[in-house]
Amino acid sequence: MKRVSYGIVIFSFFLFVQLSAQEKSNQADFRYGKYFNVAALLDYQSSRDFGVSPLVYRGFHYGGMAELGFEGPRWDISVDGGLGVGESSVTKVAIFNSESTVFYYNARFLRKIWDKDEGKLDFRAGLHLGGYAAQRVTPAFLNASLVWESINTLFASGKLSWRLSHTQSAGKFLFIRQREGLRHIKLSTQLSLPLLNSVWRPDYAYIDDFSDGDADVFANNKLNFGGLRLHWRSDAYYYLLNGNALRLTYLWDAQRSANAINRLELAHHQMVLGIMIRLN
Repeated sequence: MKRVSYGIVIFSFFLFVQLSAQEKSNQADFRYGKYFNVAALLDYQSSRDFGVSPLVYRGFHYGGMAELGFEGPRWDISVDGGLGVGESSVTKVAIFNSESTVFYYNARFLRKIWDKDEGKLDFRAGLHLGGYAAQRVTPAFLNASLVWESINTLFASGKLSWRLSHTQSAGKFLFIRQREGLRHIKLSTQLSLPLLNSVWRPDYAYIDDFSDGDADVFANNKLNFGGLRLHWRSDAYYYLLNGNALRLTYLWDAQRSANAINRLELAHHQMVLGIMIRLN
């Protein structure tokens, strides 16, 4: 799985370079449109599972994401998914390691509520459905070493965007050729607050004997509602003359489940760098 994740990162980088270099000299306003985004992500994750260990595990995860999105003068709609793999650890007398594979997915439906200066500044609000599923393996927990879990949340979300432009002189950025022309830039920040939060995970620590290979790892999983989850992201977009755009995203995602005995606490700090390919 790690090889797949590293392959996604390498592929995203070469696609980023190739599509950035294919600039044309035509002038157009590409602030709105349909886009397919391919990105590489770096995720710093911390976790604490009170069901088996109250220690805080921290570490980096690497992976990639893809997104299909539409932004118009009134609506902002997007669906994305991604994969990250990595290892977290904690040092208490000895070093304990926890390997995990995480699948991310989100869907956002936002409508413009307010704007100013002909759309240069606008605020959009709506619903955001966000979640992820993960497999964690911590050998030090022995029979409780394997966990499958999924966290899903329906958010109320608000997004503030600021659009500006500048005239680009001819030249090069690193080894990417830049043509002279008017460039559009967008900065946005989005906060999502939970309306309904759910956690699907073991009711308590797994105690099955997995050595025979016949144990059902999902038998003890239960769905619980409640808890707290906060989701905040900020994006910087740089639109190229060919209609594509470069995007840099910072994402903070933190959650705390409702079950006091088997409480799960997670926090993600993600940096995502991608290329948005214009589809229209």
